[in-house]
Amino acid sequence: MIHSSRQARPTSTLRRTASATPATPSKPSFNLDAAEFTRQFNFQHLLKSPLPSPALPSIVPRHGKKTTPRTFRRAFRISIRLLTWLCGVVFLYWLIQFTRYTTDSSASVTYMSVNVNQYNYGDQKSTAEQLTPVVVTDTRKKPKWTVSIPQGAGFPLRPSQYADICAQSESIIQQLDPSAVHNHLHMSSSQSRRTAAGFIDVQEAHDQGILPTAAVSSDFENGDAPQSQRVEENQDGRKSGQNDAICEKSLTFTMESADAGMGKTLLGLWMAYGLAREEGRAFFIDDSNWAYGRYDTFFRPPPLPSCRLPPATQRLPCPHRTRHLVVSTSTYQWVFGDLIETRSHEHHSHKALTRKRHAFSHARAGHDALFHLSDADADYLSTRLEELDSVHSKGGLTIGLHVRRGDRHPWEAQYLDSYIPPSIYSNTAQSILIDHFNPSNTTALPQEASSQLSASRTLLASDDPEIYSTPEFTSMNIERAQSHILLASKASLDAALPDSVNQLSSHDPREPAFTKFVEPNVGWEGGFFASIFWGLGNAAEGRAAARGLREERPETKPSEETLRLREYVGRAYLLDLKVLGAAKGGVICGVSSFGCRVLGVVRGWEDVNGDGQEAGWRNVDRGWDGWVGFVDGE
Repeated sequence: MIHSSRQARPTSTLRRTASATPATPSKPSFNLDAAEFTRQFNFQHLLKSPLPSPALPSIVPRHGKKTTPRTFRRAFRISIRLLTWLCGVVFLYWLIQFTRYTTDSSASVTYMSVNVNQYNYGDQKSTAEQLTPVVVTDTRKKPKWTVSIPQGAGFPLRPSQYADICAQSESIIQQLDPSAVHNHLHMSSSQSRRTAAGFIDVQEAHDQGILPTAAVSSDFENGDAPQSQRVEENQDGRKSGQNDAICEKSLTFTMESADAGMGKTLLGLWMAYGLAREEGRAFFIDDSNWAYGRYDTFFRPPPLPSCRLPPATQRLPCPHRTRHLVVSTSTYQWVFGDLIETRSHEHHSHKALTRKRHAFSHARAGHDALFHLSDADADYLSTRLEELDSVHSKGGLTIGLHVRRGDRHPWEAQYLDSYIPPSIYSNTAQSILIDHFNPSNTTALPQEASSQLSASRTLLASDDPEIYSTPEFTSMNIERAQSHILLASKASLDAALPDSVNQLSSHDPREPAFTKFVEPNVGWEGGFFASIFWGLGNAAEGRAAARGLREERPETKPSEETLRLREYVGRAYLLDLKVLGAAKGGVICGVSSFGCRVLGVVRGWEDVNGDGQEAGWRNVDRGWDGWVGFVDGE
């Protein structure tokens, strides 16, 4: 018997009702009654029939065009709808942004409307009287912009005015090119030439008729340089660029600053000189409104360019690509933008080291060209350096300490509201001496090393006269870096006055007497404070500065007495830097002060970038690792 492997289907699945296979129906009659209609058109058999057996896949390939699966067609239709909705949303977003852009632009910048020649611009008289960036459109409706400086605005402008121009220019570029990066204004070199798209230099704007002629007329006639360029005189008295052609490119550094200290201005001056040399610009210095007086009171005149300055209306603070750039302490962030450090930067990466090296090279170039003291202090400096050389000839070391107090606090977290203790300076100096004369750390020094150690000197410079008498420094062989000009304390000032004056100033107000009022002496105890500096010879200005109400550029010029006192402060500061920078054993300071950063430039890159015993410049402010030029937000 042969057994089949296929099992019999259940009878229930094969059962079919008689109605499932009816005979061929006769043609229905429209005269049927209800019973007959129900019999002929009965659908109950459809409900009783089983589900059809699933069909096996055909072994014969199908021919003809394949049909698209139903699920694919549905997904395709959904994708088309989503894509259409997305395009609609993007279009609405673009339309809203475009409306906001045009509205904001018309509210924040000046657009011109009267068609003259190639460009459209407005009233020439109103344009010439505005100190603001100006936006124009060419015949192809492409936006262009430049800066309009009125002829009567004078030179230099206030530092805050230069900062306002740069801020407005940055806003204009961001509006004209929303995809522009934040720091396009202060990119230097080749990067700056590719940025600030649409900018037209003042001279070019004048040639193309964008700015009126009055806005670029000459500030001086017959080739004479402006009065503000008095520092640009050579030895025969001829002013720089006299009877020469106007410079193709120039950089003018304005010494005026709202900062009372000299360090920030000095470091910026040096970096600006290095930048000008890198970009092939003629370099000029303006000291018209410098709080310390004349530039040549402190330094020798800078190298003379072979050309003369353009009119003041062509000298702009930004963008960087302008032909004639003006640098002020208020525009550092736009001029040195890619060289300014931020606290979020990684300070140990290769990129950070390259950035720091670039900034340092600019400052060092300015130091080599400009840091030459005037004859009034050069003679004393030469004598003082000879004294230090005699120490070196005996095998001794000279170590410089720069202690900044006053209104400049460290960056280190635990000393943010105070100062770095003197013991940190003294211990660091002792470690340098021990590493030099006793590297093996023996208990007894050889006689020669002992005599050399005794001949060594530690030089101290500080803005606080009382720091010299602290126990940490009196226990060491400490001496002042220079004694030519000193910042006096109140006690020393009172001691220098006649006894009669001291009696009047110390009179008890509770005792009845008719006495002449004597202004009490104010010394430099605690260090250099801006309010004390501004109050030299003008107590009212000092009180206003202490309350934050001092005018940026007071209408009344400083008196001769005020300038004389300020000059003494500046000359003492520069002499301290010169002497400390010549210390053979290195210098110790806190990088939070600008004086420390200037000292790093004076010492050189090898000392700043050295490690351990090779470091000739040592930072004791652990709030920042290593040397830095400018930090964002200062």
